Amino acid sequence: MSKAHPSDKKSHVCPPSNATHPSDRWESLFVYSFVCKFTNLRGKIEGLETPMDFETALLSREPNPILTQLLGQFILNLKPHTRNLSTDQISSTVASVLSEYFKSSERTIFWDEDLRANVDPFEVLNSGFFATDWDFKLKILRQLVELQLSHSSDIKATIDRAWGVVHNKHKKKDAATAPPGPDDPKSQERLQLIPIGQDSHRKRFWIADDSPRIYVSTNPWKTTATFQTISSTREEYVAIIEDLKATAPPELKKKQKRSKLELAHLALIVTLESRIETIDAELVRVQKVQKKLEQRRLLLAQAEIRETRTRRKTQKPDYVYENDLDSEDDADEYKYQEEEMNDEEFDDEDFLNFREGTHATKRRRIVSGGQRRSTRTAVMNGNGKREGSSDSWSWRGERRSSRLGAPLDHQFDVEPPHKRARTEESTTSANSLEVPITNGSTSNLKIKVSGAAALKPTEIAMEEIAGKKRSKFWVYAVEPIPGAADPAPPEPGSTNGITLVGNNGNGLDVKSHESTSPEIQGDRMDYERSLSPLNSA
Repeated sequence: MSKAHPSDKKSHVCPPSNATHPSDRWESLFVYSFVCKFTNLRGKIEGLETPMDFETALLSREPNPILTQLLGQFILNLKPHTRNLSTDQISSTVASVLSEYFKSSERTIFWDEDLRANVDPFEVLNSGFFATDWDFKLKILRQLVELQLSHSSDIKATIDRAWGVVHNKHKKKDAATAPPGPDDPKSQERLQLIPIGQDSHRKRFWIADDSPRIYVSTNPWKTTATFQTISSTREEYVAIIEDLKATAPPELKKKQKRSKLELAHLALIVTLESRIETIDAELVRVQKVQKKLEQRRLLLAQAEIRETRTRRKTQKPDYVYENDLDSEDDADEYKYQEEEMNDEEFDDEDFLNFREGTHATKRRRIVSGGQRRSTRTAVMNGNGKREGSSDSWSWRGERRSSRLGAPLDHQFDVEPPHKRARTEESTTSANSLEVPITNGSTSNLKIKVSGAAALKPTEIAMEEIAGKKRSKFWVYAVEPIPGAADPAPPEPGSTNGITLVGNNGNGLDVKSHESTSPEIQGDRMDYERSLSPLNSA
């Protein structure tokens, strides 16, 4: 007999599965276990808490956030600098990344024996990734997991560290690269996917996390192996334990030994019973997470339904004065109430800083009542700003500057009132007191009693100039009291004992001091009368 040619041998190909649900496919356990052992996506992806959540995402024919984030992380593990991982572009990104590996000679699950090459499944795909059947999605995810185990540098480094693989043997061993302990999530014992036990019928029992999900398979090294799910809830989990106890081998008689299958069967029962407390704690955690997600979805649904605007007309508000009150528009009636100011408050004003025509105009401006409607238009000028209407300068109660081209009758930018110069006397008498003094006149004068400008015992305040309009520019003259004591000698810089006090350039305040000589005193009095503004009035 002639030997068969090596090329004529058929490869080890498993028969197609006849499963109708992802839970009965071993690829579901393979992908979900990889997610739990090599990534932290189970705690980061919202809604991915159990294998049932993963299977529900596979059955969806619409874009699913769980699958989108899984695919995005798998692509980043293979190509760290990949972009376009959003839901609307993830399908094309996965196709482009896989096409690079399909072009190589590495065999994938899409290897064609006749063509001796990989066949790109996305080339004949008419719809996107999410619109395909769950079987196609599961195959793509399985292929991505296998590529990560072979080509991802981070995952390969995790595996090498867990198994104690040293690439540079000439270097000293570092404590950071030493294999982790058995309790470490990245240890060899935790990264392996092995069955937790088998029964007396040689069926393997598999688990992926702390959920009550249990998978059962026959010998996985044979092409005729079967795979299915037998438990997904706590009730089903407890029922499996009861069935195993019912089929457990009987008690041994004297001098009898148990076989390996019987020992494995009894050990499986003990292992499953020891997980009940852990499963209960996991179910409570998952229930809390799902409750929070449900509340968040409910709030989002209420936010979409809730009306946030109460206007009855979808138009821009405009404000116009003195329009028809009986019009059909639903404007709010706006009336300006005049701020009345009594005479006492007016007298208390510091009329030295009061300027007629500015403050009074602003305080007593009255806007007629009516409905406000804006006269602004939507016409844009060359600078991208709105252009006002032709009568935009007719707005009342608005401040319009001459720099903006306002007419003279609408300009309110009058010159600000002048402030008194800060001199030594003004700073000294800033906190001085003022008392009204009546000097035979109908109006009261406010005279300072302390400070540099205060009256001296030998001086007397004169009444205001008759016929003059009250303003900030005013003067008063002081004359010596007949028979008073001799005053102090004249201050330096004075002229013949007369001190000139300026008042903003509009007049002079004359303070005279008594002289010891009657002749000089008489001449000085004549000089004071000539300088006093009272004579000029």
